[in-house]
Amino acid sequence: MTKDSHIQGNLPKTSAPAQRALESVGITTLKQLTDITEAELLLLHGMGQKAIRILREELKAKGWSFREPMKSGKMDKSIRAHLDNIRSTDGQLQNKAYYALMEKTEKPVGWAYEAWDELVEGLTHKDNHVRAISSQLLANLAKSDSKGRMFKDFDKLLNVTKDEKFVTARHCLQSIWRVGLGGKNAQKMVVDGLEKRYYECSAEKNCTLIRYDILVGLRNLYEATTSGEIKEKALEWIEAEPELKYRKKYTTVWKK
Repeated sequence: MTKDSHIQGNLPKTSAPAQRALESVGITTLKQLTDITEAELLLLHGMGQKAIRILREELKAKGWSFREPMKSGKMDKSIRAHLDNIRSTDGQLQNKAYYALMEKTEKPVGWAYEAWDELVEGLTHKDNHVRAISSQLLANLAKSDSKGRMFKDFDKLLNVTKDEKFVTARHCLQSIWRVGLGGKNAQKMVVDGLEKRYYECSAEKNCTLIRYDILVGLRNLYEATTSGEIKEKALEWIEAEPELKYRKKYTTVWKK
């Protein structure tokens, strides 16, 4: 046993399915459970209420607890006005709304679910600016997603990275890593989704840019979470690049 694992606490014995569920998202110590909510854990295949109770009691014995879900709170009128202006035909109003809402959602907010459905709907809006803004805001709101709604809607967000307007696709692609700030499960979901996107884009016109953006996003997520698994994945993808010039370009992302 390492000194670090002793400090962070060993996981108590639970059912085999529950243990596999924890392993699937890289949870190996009790301390890691303080970064995840009970609701997020219950979304894992194999995780049940009995295992949650065992883990909760073990955390309590250490003076720890699962991460508390974000408390809901009503949005004020200015937020509501900005959300409405995302769909404005006035470019200045639309841009003002975008910058204001991106700033507001840099930290967790209590009104996420008041905006959630309309932002998901915005991912397929006829105006590509609305699609771009909606995708970036939704990625930012993931840190406020205590109910795990993103696990249902992530594929819709990932689909925007294939938008017919490449500039819109890139805006989404450069922001989607922020979903991983919503907890360990969300982090795994992002990495898995981006891995699929990384390899499937090989036949696309802008494949090199797509892969570069993905690797930059993973670097951002790595710096925010210090998860060694993210770095290992990124380096593995880079190593698989057959063309030396691109492999060198991608490697620069991790040498900065």
